[in-house]
Amino acid sequence: MKFENRLHRLSEILRLLSCGDSLSTPQLVDRFNVSKKIIQTDFKEYLLPLFDDGVIYYDYSSKCYVAKYHFLSNTNLALEELATMAIIKNKSKDKYSDDGLAVKVDLLYKNYDDALSHSIYTLTDIERIDKFKSEIIQIKHAIQHRRVIECIYRNKVRQLHPLEILNLDGYWYLVCFDTHYKDIRKYHLNSITKIVEKQENFTFEPKMIASFQTAINAYFKPELEPITVVLFLDNEVSKYFQRKPISTTQRVMKIYEDESCDIELTVTDLMEIIPTIQKFMPHIGVVEPTDLKDALSDNVRAYLKYFE
Repeated sequence: MKFENRLHRLSEILRLLSCGDSLSTPQLVDRFNVSKKIIQTDFKEYLLPLFDDGVIYYDYSSKCYVAKYHFLSNTNLALEELATMAIIKNKSKDKYSDDGLAVKVDLLYKNYDDALSHSIYTLTDIERIDKFKSEIIQIKHAIQHRRVIECIYRNKVRQLHPLEILNLDGYWYLVCFDTHYKDIRKYHLNSITKIVEKQENFTFEPKMIASFQTAINAYFKPELEPITVVLFLDNEVSKYFQRKPISTTQRVMKIYEDESCDIELTVTDLMEIIPTIQKFMPHIGVVEPTDLKDALSDNVRAYLKYFE
Protein backbone atom coordinates (compact mmCIF):
# COMPACT_ATOMS: atom_id res chain seq x y z
CA MET A 1 0.00 0.00 0.00
CA LYS A 2 1.34 3.46 -0.91
CA PHE A 3 1.22 5.55 2.25
CA GLU A 4 2.15 8.77 0.46
CA ASN A 5 -1.54 8.57 -0.50
CA ARG A 6 -3.42 10.38 2.27
CA LEU A 7 -6.50 8.15 2.01
CA HIS A 8 -4.41 5.02 2.57
CA ARG A 9 -2.41 6.64 5.35
CA LEU A 10 -5.48 7.89 7.27
CA SER A 11 -7.11 4.47 6.94
CA GLU A 12 -4.04 2.78 8.40
CA ILE A 13 -3.79 5.27 11.27
CA LEU A 14 -7.44 4.64 12.14
CA ARG A 15 -6.78 0.90 12.08
CA LEU A 16 -3.82 1.25 14.45
CA LEU A 17 -5.81 3.46 16.82
CA SER A 18 -8.69 0.97 16.79
CA CYS A 19 -6.23 -1.71 17.96
CA GLY A 20 -5.44 0.42 21.01
CA ASP A 21 -2.02 1.57 19.76
CA SER A 22 -0.45 4.79 21.04
CA LEU A 23 1.10 6.56 18.05
CA SER A 24 3.97 9.01 18.34
CA THR A 25 4.82 11.38 15.51
CA PRO A 26 8.39 10.01 15.06
CA GLN A 27 6.99 6.47 14.93
CA LEU A 28 4.55 7.40 12.17
CA VAL A 29 7.18 9.37 10.24
CA ASP A 30 9.32 6.22 10.09
CA ARG A 31 6.38 3.94 9.32
CA PHE A 32 4.99 5.98 6.44
CA ASN A 33 8.19 7.63 5.23
CA VAL A 34 6.64 11.11 5.25
CA SER A 35 7.55 14.33 7.01
CA LYS A 36 6.67 15.32 10.57
CA LYS A 37 4.55 18.19 9.22
CA ILE A 38 2.44 15.79 7.12
CA ILE A 39 1.70 13.55 10.12
CA GLN A 40 0.77 16.58 12.24
CA THR A 41 -1.53 17.78 9.43
CA ASP A 42 -3.12 14.32 9.17
CA PHE A 43 -4.25 14.58 12.77
CA LYS A 44 -4.90 18.30 13.19
CA GLU A 45 -6.82 18.88 9.96
CA TYR A 46 -8.28 15.45 9.15
CA LEU A 47 -8.55 12.93 12.01
CA LEU A 48 -9.14 15.08 15.11
CA PRO A 49 -12.11 16.96 13.54
CA LEU A 50 -13.65 13.70 12.30
CA PHE A 51 -15.19 12.81 15.67
CA ASP A 52 -16.87 14.83 18.43
CA ASP A 53 -15.92 14.79 22.12
CA GLY A 54 -12.20 14.22 21.63
CA VAL A 55 -12.49 10.60 20.53
CA ILE A 56 -8.98 10.88 19.05
CA TYR A 57 -6.64 13.09 21.04
CA TYR A 58 -3.00 13.86 21.86
CA ASP A 59 -1.81 12.49 25.20
CA TYR A 60 0.83 14.96 26.38
CA SER A 61 2.10 12.61 29.10
CA SER A 62 3.11 9.94 26.59
CA LYS A 63 3.53 12.34 23.65
CA CYS A 64 1.34 10.07 21.55
CA TYR A 65 -1.94 10.19 19.69
CA VAL A 66 -4.50 7.82 21.20
CA ALA A 67 -8.21 7.05 20.83
CA LYS A 68 -10.97 6.15 23.22
CA TYR A 69 -11.54 2.42 23.71
CA HIS A 70 -13.82 0.83 21.08
CA PHE A 71 -14.27 4.21 19.37
CA LEU A 72 -15.29 2.53 16.09
CA SER A 73 -18.29 0.94 17.81
CA ASN A 74 -19.98 4.35 17.54
CA THR A 75 -19.95 4.32 13.74
CA ASN A 76 -21.02 1.87 11.06
CA LEU A 77 -18.58 3.19 8.47
CA ALA A 78 -15.56 1.19 7.33
CA LEU A 79 -12.04 2.55 7.90
CA GLU A 80 -11.60 3.70 4.30
CA GLU A 81 -15.05 5.33 4.35
CA LEU A 82 -14.09 7.24 7.51
CA ALA A 83 -10.81 8.33 5.91
CA THR A 84 -12.69 9.44 2.80
CA MET A 85 -15.12 11.42 4.91
CA ALA A 86 -12.22 13.08 6.78
CA ILE A 87 -10.80 14.27 3.45
CA ILE A 88 -14.18 15.50 2.18
CA LYS A 89 -14.84 17.37 5.45
CA ASN A 90 -11.43 19.02 5.19
CA LYS A 91 -11.89 20.04 1.56
CA SER A 92 -15.33 21.49 2.32
CA LYS A 93 -13.73 23.97 4.71
CA ASP A 94 -11.02 25.39 2.48
CA LYS A 95 -11.17 28.92 1.06
CA TYR A 96 -12.27 27.74 -2.37
CA SER A 97 -15.40 25.96 -1.14
CA ASP A 98 -18.89 27.42 -1.40
CA ASP A 99 -20.34 29.14 1.66
CA GLY A 100 -22.23 26.71 3.85
CA LEU A 101 -20.76 23.60 2.20
CA ALA A 102 -18.97 22.49 5.39
CA VAL A 103 -22.24 22.45 7.34
CA LYS A 104 -23.94 20.44 4.59
CA VAL A 105 -21.09 17.92 4.51
CA ASP A 106 -21.22 17.48 8.30
CA LEU A 107 -24.95 16.84 8.08
CA LEU A 108 -24.47 14.41 5.18
CA TYR A 109 -21.85 12.50 7.20
CA LYS A 110 -24.21 12.17 10.16
CA ASN A 111 -27.24 11.21 8.07
CA TYR A 112 -25.28 8.65 6.05
CA ASP A 113 -23.97 6.94 9.19
CA ASP A 114 -27.44 6.98 10.76
CA ALA A 115 -29.02 5.55 7.60
CA LEU A 116 -26.43 2.78 7.41
CA SER A 117 -26.99 2.05 11.08
CA HIS A 118 -30.73 1.83 10.49
CA SER A 119 -30.32 -0.54 7.52
CA ILE A 120 -28.16 -2.83 9.65
CA TYR A 121 -30.60 -2.83 12.54
CA THR A 122 -33.45 -3.94 10.29
CA LEU A 123 -31.46 -7.02 9.22
CA THR A 124 -30.54 -8.23 12.72
CA ASP A 125 -32.32 -9.26 15.91
CA ILE A 126 -31.89 -5.73 17.28
CA GLU A 127 -35.21 -3.99 17.92
CA ARG A 128 -36.28 -2.00 14.88
CA ILE A 129 -36.50 1.76 15.32
CA ASP A 130 -39.14 2.44 12.65
CA LYS A 131 -41.90 3.30 15.13
CA PHE A 132 -39.86 5.68 17.25
CA LYS A 133 -37.26 7.08 14.88
CA SER A 134 -38.57 10.65 15.23
CA GLU A 135 -38.39 10.34 19.03
CA ILE A 136 -34.78 9.18 18.77
CA ILE A 137 -33.92 12.24 16.67
CA GLN A 138 -35.55 14.54 19.23
CA ILE A 139 -33.82 12.86 22.15
CA LYS A 140 -30.42 12.87 20.45
CA HIS A 141 -30.75 16.62 19.89
CA ALA A 142 -31.67 17.14 23.56
CA ILE A 143 -28.72 14.99 24.68
CA GLN A 144 -26.33 16.93 22.46
CA HIS A 145 -27.46 20.29 23.85
CA ARG A 146 -28.07 19.04 27.42
CA ARG A 147 -31.72 20.13 27.33
CA VAL A 148 -34.45 18.93 29.68
CA ILE A 149 -37.30 17.07 27.97
CA GLU A 150 -40.91 16.54 28.96
CA CYS A 151 -42.59 13.37 27.69
CA ILE A 152 -45.15 10.69 28.34
CA TYR A 153 -43.82 7.38 29.65
CA ARG A 154 -46.25 4.65 30.68
CA ASN A 155 -49.14 7.12 30.73
CA LYS A 156 -47.37 9.56 33.05
CA VAL A 157 -45.85 12.96 32.34
CA ARG A 158 -42.09 12.89 33.02
CA GLN A 159 -39.44 15.58 33.28
CA LEU A 160 -36.17 13.97 32.24
CA HIS A 161 -32.52 14.82 31.80
CA PRO A 162 -31.66 12.63 28.77
CA LEU A 163 -28.13 11.26 29.14
CA GLU A 164 -27.53 8.44 26.66
CA ILE A 165 -29.25 6.08 24.24
CA LEU A 166 -28.13 2.48 24.67
CA ASN A 167 -28.95 -0.85 23.08
CA LEU A 168 -29.21 -3.47 25.82
CA ASP A 169 -30.09 -7.08 24.99
CA GLY A 170 -31.26 -5.91 21.56
CA TYR A 171 -33.68 -3.29 22.90
CA TRP A 172 -33.30 0.50 22.82
CA TYR A 173 -33.27 2.43 26.09
CA LEU A 174 -32.91 6.02 27.18
CA VAL A 175 -30.68 6.38 30.23
CA CYS A 176 -31.93 9.47 31.99
CA PHE A 177 -32.24 11.32 35.28
CA ASP A 178 -35.90 11.40 36.30
CA THR A 179 -36.54 14.62 38.20
CA HIS A 180 -39.55 13.13 40.03
CA TYR A 181 -37.74 10.07 41.40
CA LYS A 182 -34.42 11.98 41.58
CA ASP A 183 -32.37 9.08 40.32
CA ILE A 184 -31.02 7.54 37.12
CA ARG A 185 -33.42 5.28 35.26
CA LYS A 186 -33.57 3.30 32.01
CA TYR A 187 -36.73 3.83 29.98
CA HIS A 188 -37.61 1.75 26.93
CA LEU A 189 -37.54 4.13 23.96
CA ASN A 190 -40.54 2.50 22.31
CA SER A 191 -42.66 3.63 25.28
CA ILE A 192 -41.64 7.30 25.23
CA THR A 193 -44.06 9.61 23.40
CA LYS A 194 -45.05 13.29 23.06
CA ILE A 195 -41.54 14.63 23.61
CA VAL A 196 -41.10 18.36 24.15
CA GLU A 197 -37.62 19.83 24.42
CA LYS A 198 -37.63 22.52 27.12
CA GLN A 199 -35.61 25.74 27.04
CA GLU A 200 -33.84 24.57 30.17
CA ASN A 201 -30.35 23.12 30.39
CA PHE A 202 -28.97 20.59 32.86
CA THR A 203 -25.50 19.47 33.87
CA PHE A 204 -24.30 15.99 34.69
CA GLU A 205 -21.07 14.30 35.72
CA PRO A 206 -19.19 13.34 32.50
CA LYS A 207 -17.55 10.31 34.14
CA MET A 208 -20.98 8.92 35.01
CA ILE A 209 -22.15 9.30 31.41
CA ALA A 210 -18.96 7.67 30.11
CA SER A 211 -19.63 4.67 32.38
CA PHE A 212 -22.86 3.91 30.48
CA GLN A 213 -20.78 2.44 27.64
CA THR A 214 -19.73 -0.41 29.96
CA ALA A 215 -23.31 -1.65 30.36
CA ILE A 216 -23.86 -5.31 29.46
CA ASN A 217 -27.65 -5.44 29.77
CA ALA A 218 -30.62 -3.68 31.36
CA TYR A 219 -29.50 -4.71 34.87
CA PHE A 220 -26.77 -2.04 34.61
CA LYS A 221 -26.94 0.36 37.57
CA PRO A 222 -24.53 3.27 37.04
CA GLU A 223 -25.17 4.71 40.50
CA LEU A 224 -23.51 1.67 42.13
CA GLU A 225 -19.82 0.99 42.65
CA PRO A 226 -18.34 -1.41 40.05
CA ILE A 227 -17.82 -5.05 41.05
CA THR A 228 -14.76 -6.86 39.70
CA VAL A 229 -15.53 -10.30 38.25
CA VAL A 230 -12.94 -12.91 37.26
CA LEU A 231 -14.09 -15.81 35.04
CA PHE A 232 -12.45 -18.96 33.72
CA LEU A 233 -13.37 -19.80 30.10
CA ASP A 234 -12.59 -23.28 28.83
CA ASN A 235 -11.24 -23.84 25.32
CA GLU A 236 -14.74 -24.45 23.94
CA VAL A 237 -15.73 -20.80 24.39
CA SER A 238 -12.56 -18.80 25.12
CA LYS A 239 -11.97 -17.79 21.49
CA TYR A 240 -15.57 -16.64 21.16
CA PHE A 241 -15.26 -14.27 24.12
CA GLN A 242 -11.86 -13.01 23.01
CA ARG A 243 -13.30 -12.14 19.59
CA LYS A 244 -16.47 -10.63 21.04
CA PRO A 245 -15.86 -9.31 24.58
CA ILE A 246 -18.69 -9.42 27.09
CA SER A 247 -18.05 -5.80 27.98
CA THR A 248 -15.74 -2.92 27.12
CA THR A 249 -14.15 -3.46 30.55
CA GLN A 250 -13.11 -7.04 29.71
CA ARG A 251 -9.41 -7.90 29.68
CA VAL A 252 -7.67 -11.25 29.28
CA MET A 253 -5.57 -12.03 32.35
CA LYS A 254 -4.05 -15.36 31.34
CA ILE A 255 -4.18 -17.78 28.40
CA TYR A 256 -3.42 -21.44 29.16
CA GLU A 257 -1.73 -24.03 26.93
CA ASP A 258 -5.06 -25.57 25.91
CA GLU A 259 -6.31 -22.07 24.90
CA SER A 260 -8.63 -21.74 27.88
CA CYS A 261 -8.23 -18.41 29.67
CA ASP A 262 -9.03 -16.18 32.63
CA ILE A 263 -10.75 -12.85 32.00
CA GLU A 264 -11.59 -9.91 34.21
CA LEU A 265 -14.41 -7.39 33.82
CA THR A 266 -16.53 -5.09 35.94
CA VAL A 267 -20.29 -5.03 36.50
CA THR A 268 -22.58 -2.86 38.60
CA ASP A 269 -24.99 -5.67 39.52
CA LEU A 270 -24.41 -9.43 39.55
CA MET A 271 -27.41 -9.88 37.26
CA GLU A 272 -25.45 -8.10 34.55
CA ILE A 273 -23.25 -11.17 34.17
CA ILE A 274 -25.36 -14.06 35.55
CA PRO A 275 -27.46 -14.61 32.36
CA THR A 276 -24.29 -14.87 30.24
CA ILE A 277 -22.65 -17.36 32.60
CA GLN A 278 -25.79 -19.51 32.77
CA LYS A 279 -26.13 -19.46 29.00
CA PHE A 280 -22.65 -20.96 28.56
CA MET A 281 -22.57 -23.40 31.48
CA PRO A 282 -20.55 -25.57 32.03
CA HIS A 283 -17.91 -23.84 29.91
CA ILE A 284 -17.61 -20.80 32.20
CA GLY A 285 -16.48 -20.89 35.82
CA VAL A 286 -16.49 -18.09 38.40
CA VAL A 287 -13.15 -17.42 40.06
CA GLU A 288 -14.41 -14.42 42.04
CA PRO A 289 -16.38 -12.88 43.72
CA THR A 290 -17.84 -15.40 46.16
CA ASP A 291 -21.26 -13.70 46.05
CA LEU A 292 -21.48 -14.49 42.34
CA LYS A 293 -20.55 -18.14 42.91
CA ASP A 294 -23.24 -18.41 45.60
CA ALA A 295 -25.93 -16.78 43.42
CA LEU A 296 -25.23 -19.18 40.55
CA SER A 297 -25.23 -22.18 42.90
CA ASP A 298 -28.62 -21.09 44.27
CA ASN A 299 -29.99 -20.81 40.72
CA VAL A 300 -28.75 -24.29 39.79
CA ARG A 301 -30.21 -25.83 42.94
CA ALA A 302 -33.57 -24.11 42.34
CA TYR A 303 -33.60 -25.38 38.75
CA LEU A 304 -32.82 -28.96 39.79
CA LYS A 305 -35.46 -28.86 42.51
CA TYR A 306 -38.21 -28.12 40.01
CA PHE A 307 -37.02 -29.79 36.83
CA GLU A 308 -34.73 -32.71 37.69
